[in-house]
Amino acid sequence: MTEMSTGRPPHYDIEYDEILAIKICNGLRPEFAEGTPECYIQLANQCMDSNPSNRPTASYIYGELSKWYNIVVRGVAKNKHELTILKSFQAADAIISTLPTKLPICTKDKLTSKLLNFRGLSEPINSSAKLPSGK
Repeated sequence: MTEMSTGRPPHYDIEYDEILAIKICNGLRPEFAEGTPECYIQLANQCMDSNPSNRPTASYIYGELSKWYNIVVRGVAKNKHELTILKSFQAADAIISTLPTKLPICTKDKLTSKLLNFRGLSEPINSSAKLPSGK
């Protein structure tokens, strides 16, 4: 979801090594492009929760994406919440065309799986995050 927001793979500018893996386990998450709708960022952050039990189900994600799609395609909001969603996605559409699409050439290491040792890690910083009701 962050790649859809920024047009770049997560952590594209950081070496893919054990240090990055530990940072991710400790709560490092990719950033979003300026103008990304807040509802989209919240859903992406829920999907990246360090505790898999707190992550939304596929059907929940599908429902949220379908709801947003229908609001944007209709171009009509039934209430204040839908109007916020509509306006935020319309604003994001204007920004998308300005995002850079040229990526640095990735080394083979970035594309190769590695066996990593995760003994003795601290608790991830977002391990207590909770989903809103309706999961």
